Amino acid sequence: MADRITEVLEDGTIYCFDMDKCIQEANDALEKLYEKEGVELDFDFTATVFSLFVNCIHILTESGWTTNDLISEVIDHSTEDIDEEE
Repeated sequence: MADRITEVLEDGTIYCFDMDKCIQEANDALEKLYEKEGVELDFDFTATVFSLFVNCIHILTESGWTTNDLISEVIDHSTEDIDEEE
């Protein structure tokens, strides 16, 4: 089942999107970038992902996320990795 997000904006506009589709699109974009690793001259997948990360911070900040919101998300998603290592 699709994870549909719907909200009504201040101007009354109904904003709706499918989170599952967004996640799949992000995964597809990363997969396409990964395919370039070792194939394209002067390309590094990890450096590119870091650049995306920095750009994401700017995009999310402009969309209303606070630095604390973003830090909390990083910690939440990093904790999974820490728990798996133990």
